[in-house]
Amino acid sequence: MLETERLLLEQWDERHRAAWRLSCRDPEVMRFIGSGQVLETERADEGFDWMLLHWREHDFGWRSVLDRATGQWLGFVGLNFVAPELDGFAPDQVEIGWSLVRSAWGHGYATEGARPALDEGFERVGLDRVVARLQPANLASSRVAAKIGMSFEREASGLQGEALHIYLLDRSSWERQLPG
Repeated sequence: MLETERLLLEQWDERHRAAWRLSCRDPEVMRFIGSGQVLETERADEGFDWMLLHWREHDFGWRSVLDRATGQWLGFVGLNFVAPELDGFAPDQVEIGWSLVRSAWGHGYATEGARPALDEGFERVGLDRVVARLQPANLASSRVAAKIGMSFEREASGLQGEALHIYLLDRSSWERQLPG
């Protein structure tokens, strides 16, 4: 469990499958993910199960973002290996991502949750670099990437042909950000 002032970041767990499914059905939440289409139950469950397997195989992955005061599921933040079918990435490249339910937008939760996820990646997991794949129109996520110290690296295409901006943070840049 990772903790911040307002959030609990729990390892991906079956307890939050129903909330995940609801999030995947929200067109606004899904707008900048892949093709931008909502995911019906079967596809949402495939993604959920993939992340459960990722945790078992690699001992890191997505974390459920919970409101510390209420326990409400707000979305996810976490690390995972970039899909092997994506061109231009090393086979061991890890990315950070986040997605929050609409009621959690605009409160700084994505930034607050992404920072300890990055720290976990560099400290416990031992990564040398982390990337983020963001659609150019997703200005809110671009701001989060900048706030957590990531820099624009290049343009790319996603699995459905969507335009992507790739952001990067390497270990030395992360270390320079650490408090004194």
